[in-house]
Amino acid sequence: MLDIQTRWSRSHAQFSTPLPPEAAKARLVAAAEAMRSLRIRYETTLSIVLMSSANWRTWGDLVTVEFHPEDDGGTRVSVRAAPVVPITFFNWGQGAKDIRLVYDALVGPVR
Repeated sequence: MLDIQTRWSRSHAQFSTPLPPEAAKARLVAAAEAMRSLRIRYETTLSIVLMSSANWRTWGDLVTVEFHPEDDGGTRVSVRAAPVVPITFFNWGQGAKDIRLVYDALVGPVR
């Protein structure tokens, strides 16, 4: 189950995947390269920053995905989405949509 918390136009969520951190990151990189709505801005060893494109709802979001190893070999994934324009107070759910795209790429479609 995916629980997305949103306050103003900033959203965040955490979930687990059975994949090790490196495999989860590689899966997200491959999925992002195939998506039109999210582009990789930059990546580090255990994180990726994606950018969603502007549309009628928003000027775009920065989506930060962090991969934390778990004791069982899986990965705890933390995702934060915030608007590119810092004074944005309402983004019509764009941050939650971007988080769902990341979740779908790593775990599967939200049920």
